[in-house]
Amino acid sequence: MAASERLKIAIVGGGLAGALSARVLREKHDVTIYERSKAVSEVGAAINIGPNGVKILESLGFDRSRVGSLPAGRTKTWDKEGNMMLDTVLQCHKEFGADWLFNHRADLRDEFLRLAIAEDDSLPGCHSKIHIGTEVTNVDVQAAKLKLANGDEVEADLIIAADGIKSKIRPLVVGEEALNTARPSGLSAFRFAMGLEKVREIFGDTPDILDRSQTACLYVIFSYDGTKRSVVMYPCRNFELLNFVCIVPDDSLKTLTTESWTASGDRDELLSLFYQDPLPTYVCGRTVLIGDAAHAMTPHQGQGGTQAVEDAEGFRLFLTENITSADVPGILKNYDSVRRPRASQIQVNTRKATEQKSPQEVYSFTKYNWTYPGIIEGLNRVRSGEVLIQF
Repeated sequence: MAASERLKIAIVGGGLAGALSARVLREKHDVTIYERSKAVSEVGAAINIGPNGVKILESLGFDRSRVGSLPAGRTKTWDKEGNMMLDTVLQCHKEFGADWLFNHRADLRDEFLRLAIAEDDSLPGCHSKIHIGTEVTNVDVQAAKLKLANGDEVEADLIIAADGIKSKIRPLVVGEEALNTARPSGLSAFRFAMGLEKVREIFGDTPDILDRSQTACLYVIFSYDGTKRSVVMYPCRNFELLNFVCIVPDDSLKTLTTESWTASGDRDELLSLFYQDPLPTYVCGRTVLIGDAAHAMTPHQGQGGTQAVEDAEGFRLFLTENITSADVPGILKNYDSVRRPRASQIQVNTRKATEQKSPQEVYSFTKYNWTYPGIIEGLNRVRSGEVLIQF
């Protein structure tokens, strides 16, 4: 049997999914990230990672102290009248084997990049390379060739498309005819974070949600009136920031103008939430879609980031013995057989969660969301005809 080769791997997009995939693959292969942005920066507010994702991160050298991650210990849910509907003390580590972490998105991305590109003896393999301000203009998904905006051409053994919800590679993998499935959800989301001092200025004191002496808590307000309105709040960055996500019907935005914003941004791009139906495949030839390029979903279950972590862990299939370039298409098919059904079901669950008929219904998918065996065991179950998620 042929000895394993160091594969040449090109990752298009250096966000959460792309950076963490580079960390996994650096253990045995030569990885290069091509990031279109001219700076290594991340926008957005907070993001949570479920216990299924945290277990993976802890196996990869993730340092939560660098991120200021907060383990969640409680959830509180109210209706629009201020009536407490549910107050739940969590035991995530006991029930699922790891914490549920609240993080600021920029801090999390910085840590994922460190794990990918740091020349650190504590990290296995050879550090990944990253090219900032490098746009990919065309991809041969079968032959794994990239064309860059500067005219350079890159040949690889594997291309990972982590280029986000507006992926230019997705049509090349799936086909244009399969992409007309994104449609308005009828809802829009406002995301922002507020610093501790500003919160104290408004409240006159430190509110319970930012009290360091208490466990981190998720606050949720649901309208339960058919409008699907909700507000989600939780702390991050060691209780220095309070994250908000406010979801409202599009009809309520008809009178909103650009001048209504307190920060610059494109109104339509910031607000619109779309349903994306599950894709028929994530792979074609030597190319695979991951993250939002593969399974964009609305934030109602807070699973976007965690699914990106599971995607990255899936590349452990390339760390087994005797892997050669000729094996890449077959390995990607195995990857697809686990990751696509799993992430597709999360998309379906997320859509169902928007109905908000009761707190119990909203949280009814938690056990499924937070249960995942990893790619190796997942592939074994798929091959033997077993159910992927067992609980």
